[in-house]
Amino acid sequence: MNVADFFSDEQKHQVKAAIERMEHKTSGEIRLHVEGDCKGDAYERALQVFHRLHMHKTKHRNAVLFYLAVNHNKFAIVGDEGIHKNVPENFWTTVKDHVIAQFKQGKFAEGICEGIDMTGEMLHTYFPKNANERNQLSDEISYGK
Repeated sequence: MNVADFFSDEQKHQVKAAIERMEHKTSGEIRLHVEGDCKGDAYERALQVFHRLHMHKTKHRNAVLFYLAVNHNKFAIVGDEGIHKNVPENFWTTVKDHVIAQFKQGKFAEGICEGIDMTGEMLHTYFPKNANERNQLSDEISYGK
């Protein structure tokens, strides 16, 4: 399966709309990366993708990557250092557990969108949108092999 076909066009639109909706509230940046295989640790792979996508170069270091390896059923969330200084210690575990619970019901797009909403609300608390802020990263889903 081509990983770009994992989500339907409608689901891709839902995910992008969720990202855009949340980024209207915060200077934080949110992305989704989907690839087929992840032979090692999902978080370590997500960190590699995070840096490859230059997500560590945002002005406030407040970018978040949702990472999904569809063939190996792996999922991870990476938040940059600016976020880690502010969010509660268990925040990422809470979001990840919520998203995975949706995945277990076959609701992949819904899970991602709800995770994006949870993350966006937290980002809004610590990094509210400033009128001068501009979108620093693409809102499109990125894909690997």
